Amino acid sequence: MKLDYTMEGNHICLSNGTKEKHLEWIHEGLLRVYEKKNSEELVHLNYRNELVASKVVTLGDNFIIKSGNVEILVDDALTLRITRKGQPYFEEYAGEDAKIYEEDKDFDLAKLEGHKEEASLADFKAQMTFRLFDDEDKIYGLGDKAAHLNRRDYEYISWNTDDPSQHNENYKSLYKSITYLLVNHHQTSYYGVFYPSSYKCVINLGKYNKKFMYLGTQKGEYDYFLLLGDTPADITKNYTELVGRSLFTPMKFLGYHASRWSYSQEEMQAIREFHKENQMPIDYIHADINYMERYKVYTVAEGYFDDAKQFIADLKEDGIGMIPIIDPGVKVEEGYELYDTLTKNHGWATKDGEDYINAVWPGDSKYPNYFEEKTADFLTEVTDKFIKEYGMSGIWCDMNEPASFNGPLPDDVEFKAGDKTYYHDEVHNLYGEYMARCIAKAFTNNNLRPTVITRAAFATSSPYTTSWNGDNQSLWDHLRTSLPQVMTMNMSGFVVNGVDIGGFGNECSKELLIRWVEANMFNPFLRNHSSLNTRHQEPQAFDEETVEIYKKFLNLRYEFLPYIYDQLRAAHVNGTPLYRPLFYDFPQDENVKEINDQVMIGASVMLAPIVNQGQKSRVVYLPEGKWVNYFTNEVLEGGKEYIVQMKLNETGLFIKAGAMIPMFAGLQHIEKSKITNLHLYLAPGADESEYVHYEDDGESLDYQKGAYNEYHFVRKGNSLTMKMDHEGYQSTYRKLVVRYGERARGLVFNKEMEITL
Repeated sequence: MKLDYTMEGNHICLSNGTKEKHLEWIHEGLLRVYEKKNSEELVHLNYRNELVASKVVTLGDNFIIKSGNVEILVDDALTLRITRKGQPYFEEYAGEDAKIYEEDKDFDLAKLEGHKEEASLADFKAQMTFRLFDDEDKIYGLGDKAAHLNRRDYEYISWNTDDPSQHNENYKSLYKSITYLLVNHHQTSYYGVFYPSSYKCVINLGKYNKKFMYLGTQKGEYDYFLLLGDTPADITKNYTELVGRSLFTPMKFLGYHASRWSYSQEEMQAIREFHKENQMPIDYIHADINYMERYKVYTVAEGYFDDAKQFIADLKEDGIGMIPIIDPGVKVEEGYELYDTLTKNHGWATKDGEDYINAVWPGDSKYPNYFEEKTADFLTEVTDKFIKEYGMSGIWCDMNEPASFNGPLPDDVEFKAGDKTYYHDEVHNLYGEYMARCIAKAFTNNNLRPTVITRAAFATSSPYTTSWNGDNQSLWDHLRTSLPQVMTMNMSGFVVNGVDIGGFGNECSKELLIRWVEANMFNPFLRNHSSLNTRHQEPQAFDEETVEIYKKFLNLRYEFLPYIYDQLRAAHVNGTPLYRPLFYDFPQDENVKEINDQVMIGASVMLAPIVNQGQKSRVVYLPEGKWVNYFTNEVLEGGKEYIVQMKLNETGLFIKAGAMIPMFAGLQHIEKSKITNLHLYLAPGADESEYVHYEDDGESLDYQKGAYNEYHFVRKGNSLTMKMDHEGYQSTYRKLVVRYGERARGLVFNKEMEITL
């Protein structure tokens, strides 16, 4: 076979006489490799196209493509081998053992004993296979899959799945499909792979054969993006730019959410009164499916509230917003206005020329076609009217995988959009995103940032919605899983993410609840949520000690709120994860690459909680540099392990020495217009540091027009200065309180300040 090529701009077409392979530089950190591109009619990607100079050199029977510090060796089978900065970096794998066959299994006897039949997917239309060089290669990514940070030696399937059983590392599919991998190759280098198809995909990470990993698909194309960079930060920035940066939520959304399936008005009122009497922070109460009239979406059951509008208004007066659940399934019932209108306007998914019917909570239900513009716009209007009529503060999208009770939706269910017809096997993984996008527009159309939560999502969903990771359980193992799960979601571009505090299913114990809130208090989305027919797991459902400890850590969360908000803004602007594994900030430290139970919150704060029953101390690894124990002010040398004692009311919280952390004090609710004091905590251990703090109104889209402030703090020895890098918002700050050591100093807040400590 003789190699040939053509090159035009950033595009190189390679041919060996039998097939073609295309290399297309998007920019120097992003290379697309394909035989045929996947459709982007529904999967929306963002391109920063920059010219990347390349040249092709013949080397015997092979080609070498040179672009900057990257060299790509192409053999006569069109297999790619890439070196970067003179070192082996990435390699496609083309060994004979890379062909995957479906293994026949006889499950008859196993099924008699109650074991599940595990179907295998093979005989792929397209299979992208990449070499794993040794056991040191570590693989991260894939969003909400319930496992350790390192996914090596496991297999997953991208197919949004509602499965409420006890998730663990063997569950191949959960609620989201995020086909993104971050690979730490041979200890020192990192690269990323993203597969841009919404079709079902198998991701095998060395489970079949330790020499390679593969992505296999029966409907998608041979097409992947290779993300290049020196560090996880480089890779993450390039990836999130491609799929879309995380939603910038209202500041209030970062508050505490109380939820249960399903609160009555009396229970909601009791929560409101309890938090008020005990001065315990809270910002939202969620209404699960029982608030609806016979589970009909966009309705409120008569008698569920004495007066829904007045009750919700009263909650709002006390600083608490109401977030109701909305599912996609619409009850089949003539005379139900939403059903009648969607039927009249042909707004449903169809099959064989008829509206498709399955069952969810209301019984027989139809599925709105969010892919058809008129239908989506109509449902945006319905959402807008519903929010305004009742004074709702957000929408919680559930069951949008889409879930179904009478078996899965067939692959050939149709979703028509203009002259196009899309089938369920292509749009299944996108259904949750398109529902969330439709609902988010009800906010953005009113110049408000969306307050939208989704369970199901695709890789490109994060610019439109926040997310949580579905039906976890009140298990210590699920507490342990929560940390790598939220870290991985952040690394996968979904920054405003969380899990149900205390676990959704089963029975939560006092100790488990306390350790859970201590471990998850910095989750970007912080919600206590539990299932019908389980014990209540609000702190007041236990005892006074539980209440006091829970309150302590909610107060701590609210103190750190402006710091968390700064990190959220950074994620929205440049893709930096808020809640991230230690290897993100310390990529060359081999000690941190599989630490699952310590978390960086931004670059300056590290949480190291207890996640095991009965434990009263734990080993904490502090990376290089100096660190401050936030509770004791002890300065510790990094690069070593410490045994830290932690009673039931204690957790591990460490600040980088010298770091500046903006804080609030005394908040029970987040109402930006009422926040007049900014505190600045100066961590001991170093005398030189700087920090940029961001301020806006916390709720509107006006920041997009420049309505925000940036305050630049610089500390040198005993001198602290502040100047404004950007001024576009009428600040609410009236006082700056500088905290250092045991001292605190209050000053009148000015645009420029020089302070002697």
